[in-house]
Amino acid sequence: MDSVHKLFRKAERIISEGRVVRISPYMFYVIGDHGKYFVYVDKSKVKCLCPGYRKRGYCSHSISVLLILLRKEYREALEKGLRDRLEHQLELIKAGRIHPR
Repeated sequence: MDSVHKLFRKAERIISEGRVVRISPYMFYVIGDHGKYFVYVDKSKVKCLCPGYRKRGYCSHSISVLLILLRKEYREALEKGLRDRLEHQLELIKAGRIHPR
């Protein structure tokens, strides 16, 4: 499997796990596997502040945002992923395994 294909798979996983938060129409917060990054839309380009983007000009975080912006099914997958993450956290709180601050 080539590296670009791997990045698309990783981007799809990030979306399905609900790890993209839209901060504004032009700014997103993405929780990656190795860090948390801001991704922003600048004119007709999506840019990320991660080291991978600086090296290659694209990354799984920027691809995640592109997919969400361009495809309805990815927006729906993100909404489901976010709901699932929140429901899981609520169950942990109910079970006394984590405590809200």
